[in-house]
Amino acid sequence: MRFLRRPVPLWSHLAAFGVVVLVLGGLAAGVAAGLLTPPWLASALGPQSVVRNEQVVTFITKEEQTVLLTLGVEGISEAEGIPPEILKDVPVLKKVRLMQYSLTAKLGVDTVTIDATGDHQFTVKVPPFTWIGEADTNIDRVISDDGVLSAFTAQMSESEQFNAIVDDELKNQYLSANDEALRNQAEFHFTKLAHSIDPDAELTFEFAG
Repeated sequence: MRFLRRPVPLWSHLAAFGVVVLVLGGLAAGVAAGLLTPPWLASALGPQSVVRNEQVVTFITKEEQTVLLTLGVEGISEAEGIPPEILKDVPVLKKVRLMQYSLTAKLGVDTVTIDATGDHQFTVKVPPFTWIGEADTNIDRVISDDGVLSAFTAQMSESEQFNAIVDDELKNQYLSANDEALRNQAEFHFTKLAHSIDPDAELTFEFAG
């Protein structure tokens, strides 16, 4: 049996060829655009991700203190819980907590006054030495010794005891004990500073108190 084939019109071949040309042209144009488009234009036309970081200065502190001595301090803080007056001598009602601590104390001086008294001669007036601050405060050990009936005896908390370690009594104790060392270090420090500016400078020191 013989099948008859109908002739395909010429316009159909041309249409198919045109579709192929359009597809290939589109691909070529896309590649060319990617290669020839300047980066700044691609960045302007393409999607963007913007990250903003805002910072605010909350405070500025002008430091004018000079650290003369740094001390390594170790000690024991005792917090005692005492029953009411009428029962204060009853041992089973008492509480005692011992807190062994260590810290680094910084002793120094505020701004000194320097007056010129002659050619290369100066008088340095040093105010009272001060406790500038402490660092590296650590609780090394806590020991509690509570009476068997001391549940209702009032006692400061561990955090309150920790915060009370550095009080005026402790500061005055170390300032007094190191007064001579502070004076010697002040003379050394400010003399060295003066000689870095004027090698012939002669300083006389006047200490408060």
